[in-house]
Formats: sequence, structure tokens, C-alpha cells
Amino acid sequence: MGTTSRIHFRQLAIGVFLLIVGAVLAYGAKHFPVDKGYSILGPHVFPMAIAGYLFLVGSLLSWQAVSGGFHNLDADDDADAGGAKVSNKAGTFWVSCGILVEALLITQIGFVLASSILFALAARGFGSKRPLRDVGIGLGLTLPLFWLFTSGLGLALPSLVGPWI
Repeated sequence: MGTTSRIHFRQLAIGVFLLIVGAVLAYGAKHFPVDKGYSILGPHVFPMAIAGYLFLVGSLLSWQAVSGGFHNLDADDDADAGGAKVSNKAGTFWVSCGILVEALLITQIGFVLASSILFALAARGFGSKRPLRDVGIGLGLTLPLFWLFTSGLGLALPSLVGPWI
């Protein structure tokens, strides 16, 4: 006996919403001035990249919603199930602490270290139990971002790793 595939309308709404946000962002970025000024990349590059990513994710989520629901989503987590949701207060605490630490320390220890700590605390909030690995991943993510924003866009971020560098 074959299984019937039903459309999950709440999940489809999430995918369509991301498509709309991506389209609005692309429309806005298209109207940015193309003049690069003193930076390597124009101001439209990052918004267009984010718009493209949102469009891709929205398309994939919409496809999953019409082909049986989000893949890798437990039935208990399905928004269409209508059951009561369990809050994750510990996860919220860790992510909130990460944001607060970032805001308090970014000027003292620099963008890269503060953002790496934010990443590690957010990962802890999502269940990671390996803080050193998470800080390492955070460093690997924030170093290229620092260089992209400072060299590519010519933005002035707080120092690389504190006032000494």
C-alpha cells in the first residue's frame, strides 16, 4: 500500500516567507549604488548573497512541505501536530549569555575572540558538550568574516583579538 503525501501548510508558509524575504532583500540590494568606493566589494554583494541563500533555503523548505513535510523532523516536533511545545530554558539561557558576553567584551578582547565565545555559548545552548572544539569552530568562522568585512567591505570592526592587535 502506498503512502500519501500531504501538504503541510504551516511548513509551506515558512518556506514561502523565506522566499518573500529573499526577494525583498534582493530588490533592495539591486538598488544599492554599484560604486565600490574604497572597498573591494560593492555594498550590494553581501545582501545579494544572503538573498540568494534565503531563496535557496525557502525553495528547499517549500519543496519539502509539499512532498510530505520537513525531512528529519520528528513527529513530536511537527508544528502541524498541535501538541504543546516544551521550552528549552537552559538553551535560551546559554544563547542569551553568549549575546551578552559578545556585547560586553567585543571592545575589550576584540571581534574574533568575543564572537568565538558567542559561538561556543550558542552551541552549548543547542546541546554541544565540547566547548574547546566550539571555540575552535568559532575562530574558524569569525576570522574570515573579520577579513571580509574589514578588507572586503572596508568596515571598521573592533580589533582582531583585543586592543593589542
